[in-house]
Amino acid sequence: MKFELTYSKKLLFLLLLVSLAPLVVLSTSYYIDKIETESNNLKNNLSFVSETGSKNISEKLYELKDNISQIAQTEIVVTSTKELSNENLEKSEMFKNHYELENQFYILSDSFPEVQSFTISNAKTGKILFYTDLVPPIADLKNQKHFEQSIKENVQTSEVLLSEYLLPNEFGDYELNIPTLYISSPIEGEAGIEGILTVRINLFKTILISQSDDFVTSNSYLVTSEGYFLSKPKYFDESVSSDLINTRPELNYRVIEPNTNQLTEILKISSNETKLNLSGYSNYLGAIVVGSVSPVKETGWSYVAEVDKNEAFQKIVSFQILTVSIFGIVLIGMVSMALYFASTFTSPIKKLQIATEQIIQGNFDINTAENSRDDIGQLTRNFQNMIQTLKDTTDVKEQITIQQNLRKALEESSTVSIIDKNGKITYVNERFCKASKYSKNELIGKRQDILRSKIHPPGFYKDLWTTISSGKIWHGEICNTAKDGTLFWNDTTIIPFLDKDGQISEYVSIRNDITEQKNLTDRLIRAERFSAIGELSARISHDIRNPLAIIKSEFELLNLKKQIDEDDFRRIDTSINRITHQLDDVLEYLRDTPIVYSKFNLTKLVTEVIDTLQVPSNVKITIKDDEIFMMGDKNKMNVILVNLIFNSIQALEDGGNIDIILSKTDSEIVIQIRDSGTGITIKPIEAIFDPLITSKQKGTGLGLASVKNLVEQHDGEISVKNNPTTFTIKIPQKED
Repeated sequence: MKFELTYSKKLLFLLLLVSLAPLVVLSTSYYIDKIETESNNLKNNLSFVSETGSKNISEKLYELKDNISQIAQTEIVVTSTKELSNENLEKSEMFKNHYELENQFYILSDSFPEVQSFTISNAKTGKILFYTDLVPPIADLKNQKHFEQSIKENVQTSEVLLSEYLLPNEFGDYELNIPTLYISSPIEGEAGIEGILTVRINLFKTILISQSDDFVTSNSYLVTSEGYFLSKPKYFDESVSSDLINTRPELNYRVIEPNTNQLTEILKISSNETKLNLSGYSNYLGAIVVGSVSPVKETGWSYVAEVDKNEAFQKIVSFQILTVSIFGIVLIGMVSMALYFASTFTSPIKKLQIATEQIIQGNFDINTAENSRDDIGQLTRNFQNMIQTLKDTTDVKEQITIQQNLRKALEESSTVSIIDKNGKITYVNERFCKASKYSKNELIGKRQDILRSKIHPPGFYKDLWTTISSGKIWHGEICNTAKDGTLFWNDTTIIPFLDKDGQISEYVSIRNDITEQKNLTDRLIRAERFSAIGELSARISHDIRNPLAIIKSEFELLNLKKQIDEDDFRRIDTSINRITHQLDDVLEYLRDTPIVYSKFNLTKLVTEVIDTLQVPSNVKITIKDDEIFMMGDKNKMNVILVNLIFNSIQALEDGGNIDIILSKTDSEIVIQIRDSGTGITIKPIEAIFDPLITSKQKGTGLGLASVKNLVEQHDGEISVKNNPTTFTIKIPQKED
């Protein structure tokens, strides 16, 4: 059952729409802007905390490495290391060097409070030559990664290790398993590296964690790449009381989500830049939070900043509740006002509805006129006049029905247009707009010439106009041009219409689209021609190639023997190459071989193609790419590149630039060849890929047709545009 609204309900909905639409648009715009602002503030806050913390730690480590490198190059350190490396050094000299180093490092300890101890080792054997700790350092120092890297003249930081002997903690008390960081730097003398200086760093003075003041639940901490804590989180005491972590978390506890026993979601993000998670995840306490993580350069550490999700989005939730409440109150008020006005406006309409029901039953003796002077009153009086006219008119309904049915049939079956006696368009139906690709506004008032194509000679239109202007009907086939430049054919009948005085007032054109039939006929004719031409061209190309190769060899021999002028040889060689290229176009277009897939370096292939072409000195070719490999037929890709680059060179008769841009996405490889020539004059421009279509006097018209065929064999597509002239090839990536 079809559902229809009454006029009063339609009016009610119209009033609601008019009144609520601006409110909805404004409130929605404000709501989206507010949500976006709050979200951006949250993102900026979290990113600022994690990026600032990460940057501070990174700068601190860089500063330490730079200071240690300078210490390693001081004269006392270099000289003493060189002498201590001498196995025959007397004890008195050894004690002297130890004393000088101890004094030097004692002074340096005051300047660098982060440094806890100094160790000097032999670069080759790893033997400890000097240390400031109470006990000797670990025996396998030579096998540590940071020690090996420092031998290569690099200042290197170790991984964070747990101490194997008593060291002072952040409170100054000595205990085992203190997180320890070593930095090694080469000690370079005149003869090369004399030794390795290894410094133990106090992490508690190096790693400084800052907490955001904008949120009560903000929590920042530093972790290793495996997720182990390097600093105590803000809620460390709560973690201990719930037995989630030990009393000292560093390198003993990982940031694990209690329910899944997996790393928390924020640490699963592997990136060299700051990453955010605002959708919410469970942290090491099991609480739902949002967070930001920033990597600390050259360490593998990550600085994490987190906030409880409820607190982070509290402002947004409050604003949502306020918006819904205000909108509900306004909606109730608008509905009430709309109901009142709708009932006021529709009362006279209901009276007219009752009157129409009486007329349907054949009762014309009714009175609908109102005394009001508004538009509704005028409507009722007009309605009363219409009733009187109906009494005096017979068969009106039947005549109108017949006309409407005829017009509907014509509109649905044909393309219809009407022009006045001066040739200006006064009416078009929807089928006409669809065929011509113009809108009604673009056609009404314009001359019919706007659609004229260049297919017909001027005399064709002159004869047509002579026929219809004499009052006769014209019938025939006409080719028109659509808005986008495409051609379409119509089987057309033009009928002159006369006014009451017997003069032509307008012309009605009834058209039926026959474009597909015409195109099919043209394709069949062209296919037959190409078949015959193809066989002949293949034989001619084969017969010409052999003598052409002999001619080229003989001229090259004459050139080597200096029996021919260099300029003459260059002109002859260019002409032979031009003939060869045109023969290649013909054979490549006629040849139909299967794709042979292989993986090859596309970038290298482009370079090889350019090397085989004769590039004039006034033409500059630039390749913009990364090294790209692709799966495809290398020989056919070579033909594609040769044709396109050769065409670009020919387009630059006065010199210019050619840019070759190679790029790669997840799904396809894109090749763009762009030149600074004058552009392609063929219209539509896509026709340049049709066989025998060329804008050059020197070409065969088959090169680009072959290129299109080869690209489509790779399941790809090729397109072209002007300003500047750019050919774009997109080929799907294939698996190895």
